Amino acid sequence: MDFINKKPLTIILGFLVVLQISLFYFYTLSVNREYHALESDLSSQAIMLTSNIEERVSIVKGVNSFIQTVGFDADPNVINRYLAMAFNNSKHVMNIIIAPNGIIKYLYPLEGNEAILNKSLLLDSVLSSPGLIQETIRSRRITVDGPRTLAQGNKGMVIRQALYQGDTFNGIVSVTLRIDDIVNQFLLEDSEVFVAKDNGAFLFGNQQPNNNGKLITVPIKLYNQEWIMGLTLDPHKKWAVLREILTIDFAFLLIIAFILYILWNQSRFNQELERIVSIRTRDLRISERLYEKLANYDSLTEIPNRRFFMDEFDRLLQTAELTQTYTLFFLDLNKFKEINDTLGHSAGDQVIKTIAKRIVEGNLPFRIFARTGGDEFVMLFEDLPREQIPIIVDRIRTLISETIYMAGTQLNLSTSIGVSLYPEHSLDKEDLLKFADMSMYQAKLMDGPDYYLFNKELKEKLVQKTMIGKNLKSALENNEFVLYYQPQVNAITGEITGIEALIRWNHPEKGLIGPGHFIGAVEEAGLMIQLTDWVIREVCRQLCEWRADGMKLLRTSINISNSWFYNRNLIENLFSILEQYQLETDVLEFEITESTALLEEHYPLLQQMRDRGIIVSIDDFGTKYSSLNYLKHFPVNKIKIDRTFISGIGVSSIDETIIKSIALVASQLGYELIAEGVETQEQADFLIKHECHHIQGFFYYIPLPANEIRKLFR
Repeated sequence: MDFINKKPLTIILGFLVVLQISLFYFYTLSVNREYHALESDLSSQAIMLTSNIEERVSIVKGVNSFIQTVGFDADPNVINRYLAMAFNNSKHVMNIIIAPNGIIKYLYPLEGNEAILNKSLLLDSVLSSPGLIQETIRSRRITVDGPRTLAQGNKGMVIRQALYQGDTFNGIVSVTLRIDDIVNQFLLEDSEVFVAKDNGAFLFGNQQPNNNGKLITVPIKLYNQEWIMGLTLDPHKKWAVLREILTIDFAFLLIIAFILYILWNQSRFNQELERIVSIRTRDLRISERLYEKLANYDSLTEIPNRRFFMDEFDRLLQTAELTQTYTLFFLDLNKFKEINDTLGHSAGDQVIKTIAKRIVEGNLPFRIFARTGGDEFVMLFEDLPREQIPIIVDRIRTLISETIYMAGTQLNLSTSIGVSLYPEHSLDKEDLLKFADMSMYQAKLMDGPDYYLFNKELKEKLVQKTMIGKNLKSALENNEFVLYYQPQVNAITGEITGIEALIRWNHPEKGLIGPGHFIGAVEEAGLMIQLTDWVIREVCRQLCEWRADGMKLLRTSINISNSWFYNRNLIENLFSILEQYQLETDVLEFEITESTALLEEHYPLLQQMRDRGIIVSIDDFGTKYSSLNYLKHFPVNKIKIDRTFISGIGVSSIDETIIKSIALVASQLGYELIAEGVETQEQADFLIKHECHHIQGFFYYIPLPANEIRKLFR
């Protein structure tokens, strides 16, 4: 401060000089950062452009795969229907072309493209840029042609791929894209970005390069095309940055001058302030030591409390090596509340102190031992081998179970312990404590071991149960459940013969949830009857809506749980719904599990359904009871081969033999037969060969929402 008193003007001038140099250096860095930021943004837009075009290239690949599968000799109606479906499911596509031997024979849509139908891609030069057809045939790869003016008169980009059978050229498939749609997806209206060929020829964009500024470019490699994407940095931006720097410079000068003036005038008070601070610091140190003990240690047991444990645990995790492991124990005394209720809280406090002292003096290798509240304790071990956990648990149990004599009463306590592991279960201290707490409650529910090691199944079960318990009833009230429909196909004719209704939960926070994550909890909550009734009513409503749209009604299968059969007035309610929507009984098929079908108490209801025309099928057949002899007793019409056997085709001869046996017995007993979970051509061929013609699976169709089913049939 003496130096400031003697030479304030010198210090101010020196500081201002340093400030000027720093600000101009900052200006240079700002301009360079501007260049780098623009270059990075340009690279992102180039990736976006490439991704958008690649997304549309998938249409060409799909058409290629389709033609490779059905061949050019397939029924033209089949090919035209496929082209219409591919076109309607795609965006930004002008047309799709199939040209056997280079002659355009299949074209969708025809309207607006009549001029190129039956033209030869090999001979008509207006249909492609020079040499690109030959390159497509020669390279056998996807090629990009354009952007260019098309034979139809408008502008577009053509994606092509040649089809070969062995080494024989068979034809070309192509998709024409609207270039404006592609450009608009990554260029804003006021963007200065342009795309040009590598020789500088302008292709598309919102503005030609500005030669007065600095040109920034990034390369784009797209199949056979090599482009550049660029923009010109406006030279006026550089001066705008300089003006901003100078403005900041002037403001800083005023602020710094004012601050130094205040320091200069107030320096005479510093010695007095230092003396006062020294006194206050001494008093604070005394208070801090007292506060630290009160804040971080339990007043009853004098061991660390929850706050100290969490802070220390966090510090250990923050500094942990990659190979470091920690084991967290969460202890709870069983039936401790009975001690407080019968002997009083003072006796309970004495028990807590005794237990804490035993564990502290018990020679256990813990890193931290703390009381988190009530009769709950936590214990952290460092690098404890997993096989040592039962040994530590046994030592803790022995310490706690030692007899405590109090108020003429002999107490023998026990404990339940939950265990979680770092880093196996989580890297977060809050999660590890929560998981150990959850495991402790699981240990209380078990017979036998008094500890439970956390696992992912426990986490999933408890999270789902909590979520469903809170939201399930409101989900039914708020119509959060939706139905998807998976088509069932006759693999011989390709005809869709039916659909299966599959429920999904459109959760407002977690999005679409599959039934495997909530059906079990629905059963536990006793809401399966209510949910099944909703599914049946929704299926009937949807069928009625499709019928009004002119769609053919297909038999729709619904999965029925065992609990639904205990619904009073089941048959009356079912046929009341059918009558309400004026539907025949043959539009419904009920899928039940094998275990449900075996319950003879359900036979009268199943028989009534069969007699009234409702198809009853056994879902997941063969997974619960392997004896085919049961089939002759089931009052059902149809069986569905489970996907676990289907996945064994080509892998397990046992699974293949089971499928053959099921197919043979089903044919002998007159049951309809369908296989689910078919995902490959090999699986489909095997099933067709062994007389299972009805197939359901991703190989043909994935589950689709109702509006997509409508589009599919249109």
